Amino acid sequence: MADQTILVDDGNFGNVVVCPGGVVHINLTHVSLKFLPEDFLKFADLIEKAHRKYEEPLLTGSKPRLHLVASEKDQDKNADPKD
Repeated sequence: MADQTILVDDGNFGNVVVCPGGVVHINLTHVSLKFLPEDFLKFADLIEKAHRKYEEPLLTGSKPRLHLVASEKDQDKNADPKD
């Protein structure tokens, strides 16, 4: 690994390195990805676009959707006795 260039290292989460052959390695705890340089740039662009869309609701101040959660017991209590 001495001849690899470390682009980023986030401790226990993972790292991104470039080997002497130019291949970009993304190493996470349970996943490793290897990209040719042009494919890495496409992947990075894809993740950046997804990141922006993921943050849009947070930035626009939209409220989270709430869901009613009830146990089967609660649902049985509210069931129509005619059924």
